[in-house]
Amino acid sequence: MGKPRNALGFARLSDLRLIDLDEDGRAKGNIDQEQRIRDYAKAIGWRITRVIVENDLVRRADGSVKGVSAFKRRKVKLPDGRHEWRTYRPGLRLSLDLLARGEHDGFIPLDLDRAFRDPRDLEDLIDVAAEYNVPVESVTGSLRLNNDADITMARVMVAMANKASRDTSRRVSAARERQARAGEYGGGKRPYGFEEDGVTVRPDEAAVLLDCSIRVVQAADADDNDERTASLRSIALDLRLRKIPTVTGAPWSSATLRQILLRPRNAGIMIFKGKEIGQAPWDPIVPLETFRAVQRILQDPNRRTNPGSPPKYLGSSLYKCGICTDAKFTNPVGVEVSRGGSRPRYRCKDSTHLVRDRTNVDKLVVSTILKRLQRKDAVDLLQPTRPDVDIPALRSEATAIRTNLKAMAADQVLGRVTREQLYAATEVGTKRLDEIDSELNAATVDSPLKPLIGVEDIEAAWERLPLSHQRLVLDTLVTVRILPVTKRGPGFDPAAVEIKFKKHRSGEQTPRMR
Repeated sequence: MGKPRNALGFARLSDLRLIDLDEDGRAKGNIDQEQRIRDYAKAIGWRITRVIVENDLVRRADGSVKGVSAFKRRKVKLPDGRHEWRTYRPGLRLSLDLLARGEHDGFIPLDLDRAFRDPRDLEDLIDVAAEYNVPVESVTGSLRLNNDADITMARVMVAMANKASRDTSRRVSAARERQARAGEYGGGKRPYGFEEDGVTVRPDEAAVLLDCSIRVVQAADADDNDERTASLRSIALDLRLRKIPTVTGAPWSSATLRQILLRPRNAGIMIFKGKEIGQAPWDPIVPLETFRAVQRILQDPNRRTNPGSPPKYLGSSLYKCGICTDAKFTNPVGVEVSRGGSRPRYRCKDSTHLVRDRTNVDKLVVSTILKRLQRKDAVDLLQPTRPDVDIPALRSEATAIRTNLKAMAADQVLGRVTREQLYAATEVGTKRLDEIDSELNAATVDSPLKPLIGVEDIEAAWERLPLSHQRLVLDTLVTVRILPVTKRGPGFDPAAVEIKFKKHRSGEQTPRMR
């Protein structure tokens, strides 16, 4: 068999980082490998016509970079037509296909260790080399398949390298678990709400996180479905309008906001491999019961994720058509905004039989709401949904259980309690903590009315609220029906707008206003 004249080179870096990329986005280590492969091929009389490059870090189409796990598997088609599970190696799979199709007549990687860590991958190369008479060499001489001794040595060396990789992976995983259980930050991009150490809380960002979490819960409790489904978009839009920066400086989006709000770190929960492993040593930014509520809402499989643009007007969908909607709100029909003419107007969604000036209706509704919130008894509107539940006592009990469990863990290390006693106490304590979480979740919801009660300038406080929050206040307090006009003539008729206050937590109801 003559010297290959159409050989294939193979370069791979198993630990590529962004700092290894040159100005053209190519890996510096790959450039060096490719040159060494070409030089060696020339020295032994082979002609290289192509070098395939494979890295653990690849660029997406949008220019971003992602890592590729050394042990991630998927089902691939082998050169002989069989489908088997193999480590994700797109460059190697392409190389074997090219060799099997006869498009190349030789194979040269830099080193056995560079090209192969999984014995199955090596066996696939051995099969191709034997079936299609493909000579295999390596620059370092660690990989040759010229005879049985070469093949046996390659198998032994790959098995040893595979064990070394798995040992390293296990040690790294154990170190990361110890780090997670100690509440230490694993590095990477600074998490929103925390300083670079991932533990110290940033008050300004923490306030934003808490506010957004509360608004998600409030939006889910809204009577209007449009308000619930548009909540994330509305909140993200509000953050952009207020020019609140993200960690990277990129504009807020509903996807970014969702990812941040679902981060267990916000509630002081430590995570390892996606699972909760205990309470963190830092103070939570978001109360645990609020975070659990956010989890349930945002991870609900029935949640609509593409509701369209968030409402742009105070009464859209919340105000109801007084012709289609009776006093008991049986099958209510909302209104939408029409911009026909010089001024935007509310009109029935189902028909053109009711049209009313938007500005005048909004002024009347807002004025009525703010007058109610200025009353001395407005604080009664902030009562919990379950006044029979002692919320401070439950929170104190949860804190005591967590403190006791930590103390018992220390006692077990010192030999004061047995492992069985620790496990039994942990089981009982965890069960009670779950019960407390359920009680708190059912009993507490922060009211959207809170920023408007007890303030000196309630009109200014109202104007500072984003539209999504104003709509929550409206939906919490009142129902509004736009009725047919009863008197003729120009001008706005306040009597044609029915504003009816909803029942308070105490069961009382404010008289309706017309």
